[in-house]
Amino acid sequence: MLKRLLTDSVSLVFGNLETVFRAAGTWFVLQFLLMLLLQFTIGSGDQQAENPSAVAMFALVVMVFSMVASASISVAWHRFGLLGERPGIIHLKFGSLELRFVLKMLLLAVILMAVWFAVLLIHTLVGVPAVSAVVAILVFIFSIPAFFRLSLILPATAVERPINLGEAYAMSEGMGWQLFLATFLLSLPFVLGGALLEFVVGLAASGLPLLLLQIKVMILNLLVQIIVTVLGISVLTAGYRVAMERQGSNPDPSVFQ
Repeated sequence: MLKRLLTDSVSLVFGNLETVFRAAGTWFVLQFLLMLLLQFTIGSGDQQAENPSAVAMFALVVMVFSMVASASISVAWHRFGLLGERPGIIHLKFGSLELRFVLKMLLLAVILMAVWFAVLLIHTLVGVPAVSAVVAILVFIFSIPAFFRLSLILPATAVERPINLGEAYAMSEGMGWQLFLATFLLSLPFVLGGALLEFVVGLAASGLPLLLLQIKVMILNLLVQIIVTVLGISVLTAGYRVAMERQGSNPDPSVFQ
């Protein structure tokens, strides 16, 4: 199962890089421009500390933008991976389907926050670090795979075959840890590569113009973020595909070939 999730996700992304940049490229360019706007209007460090209201407002704008962009990219990529539907060259679609997707994302976020709020509440009531640590470990063991299983409501929503949380959990039996591990393993090389890049830039900063280095790093990070984001989405795409095959349904097989 894990091997299939990995191979299907990798082949879907790296076999269709043009579609990857169609689905996500424009949104990430806008995000890049938004971050530049932040640097020029609010500044950094002490400047941000002097203007907390502007920072809070900009943080809200970034949060809403990120949610809208994530929903648009995810819907487009799930529909490509499961239905073979290709997004346009400039993809900035956000309609009723993407709005429903956002609501499902928020539902999952509320569930995750409720679980960790319960852990904090237990820690507050018990007040014994060892007990709290054991509880946190147990919650991690049970909640992480459950969360990934419940997340299959997202690709189902994207292809307009909505299912409830109970159905998502039932149809993904035995897939929770595999979905988590596939996401982790696919992201790890890029996280390590990003850290190495920052280290190399730090070493080279004394010999090259700092602004030039920052721009190059931002562009490279932008490309890496696109790949990592779509790989993460692809794990759910592949997981939903496997779950549907178990039930006798067969999404477009040509996309994964």
